[in-house]
Amino acid sequence: MTESTEPPSPIVRPTAAPSQSPPPNAEPAKPATAAENGSKRKKIFIIGGIVLLILALVFGIPWYLHAQKYVSTDDAYVRAHVIYISPQVSAQVISVPVLDNQYVKKGTVLARLDPRDYQAAVDRYKAMLEQAIAARQGSRYSLQLVKQTSPAKLSQAKAQVAIARASIATAKAGEAQAAAAFDQALAQVSGAMAGIARAQADVIADAATARKATADYRRYDSLLKSGDVTPQQVDSYRAAAESARAILAAAGKIVLSRRAELTEAKAGVEAARENRVAAGAHLLEANANLLKSLAQQAAVNVIPQQVGQIQSNVSGSTGRMDQARAELQQAELNLSYCTVRAPVSGYVTKKAVEPGNYATTGSTLMTIVRPEMWVVANFKETALVHMRPNDPVTISIDAYPQYTFKGYVQSIQAGSGAEFSLLPPENATGNFVKVVQRIPVKILFKDLPKNMPYLAAGMSAVPEVRVR
Repeated sequence: MTESTEPPSPIVRPTAAPSQSPPPNAEPAKPATAAENGSKRKKIFIIGGIVLLILALVFGIPWYLHAQKYVSTDDAYVRAHVIYISPQVSAQVISVPVLDNQYVKKGTVLARLDPRDYQAAVDRYKAMLEQAIAARQGSRYSLQLVKQTSPAKLSQAKAQVAIARASIATAKAGEAQAAAAFDQALAQVSGAMAGIARAQADVIADAATARKATADYRRYDSLLKSGDVTPQQVDSYRAAAESARAILAAAGKIVLSRRAELTEAKAGVEAARENRVAAGAHLLEANANLLKSLAQQAAVNVIPQQVGQIQSNVSGSTGRMDQARAELQQAELNLSYCTVRAPVSGYVTKKAVEPGNYATTGSTLMTIVRPEMWVVANFKETALVHMRPNDPVTISIDAYPQYTFKGYVQSIQAGSGAEFSLLPPENATGNFVKVVQRIPVKILFKDLPKNMPYLAAGMSAVPEVRVR
């Protein structure tokens, strides 16, 4: 079919026709009634309702069926492993051989720190290690020399120790004998004191008897003049009073005798105490002689003591050598930290260091974002009814609407985002307003195309999960 080559006819706009009067025999037009107008509107409404119903069925049924099988959210973002690069030692930065957003492999040098202080520490600990090795070798030579020495006076020292121990045994026997004599003297003193107590009790009883006899005699003697008693009775009471006084005088002499015995017993106690002190002094002297003999034996026993001392020196030298070796290893490790290397492969981001800066331990120099990425989607809790791990996912990235990515649900977090926030909500206090919570769901990419566009952590995504 060939197109017409004729130019299009010009558009002629209609002009208003001149007013003409109706013919004289024409009938006038009848106006439409209200019933006819209502019928027309009803038809229009019915037709419009039918059209809307058809559109709702055409578009609503597929949407409903789709909503029963798929759940989606626009609260989703691309995530990746972010490694913060920090120095393990403090020093001045001398070079930074990487650029922002540069891809680096594991082990690539990211920064170099001034190593001079740490190199000096390595040299110092090397010298300390060599010194410890030399001290250990010298202690070993001394040990061999001491082991060749002969213990000439060891037998004589042992004999002196035996004599001193025999003297101690004799002194202990004398001390035991003196202690027994002292205990016997104390027993005599106790016996004398008991005798004095008995004699004094007899004196008190005899004195009471003498007073009664004297009182009886005086009473009967006063009755003799009146003739109430006979002279024989008075004489009898006089004799009884004189006898009681004699008995009282004898009891007093017995008390003096017992006191003399107590004085003698106390003198015996003092003598026994002096003997016991002398025996104790002899025992102390014997112990001192034993200690002196043992000291002489220890002084002449060169081999065991000197060997032990030198072995201790060897052990100490070994410990100092191990300590110096450990400190050297730590210094070498610190020296290696002056070269900051990439712990993983990825993209350098947020580079915040330049040559000349002073880097401190723990400060962030830069970050590395690993190329392995995933999506974290925050679904409403009501959308997780049928969602399970390994459910297929279709992912759309806002930055690349022309691409569609495939993935699957890797896991569902065991808690809402609000539960792990800095200040979790406390619904047990105040007024309660129910809010639908969101649960983070981790989604992994699957079969990424080779010509996949550049993805960055934090990009917005819209995942759609097939749950049925």
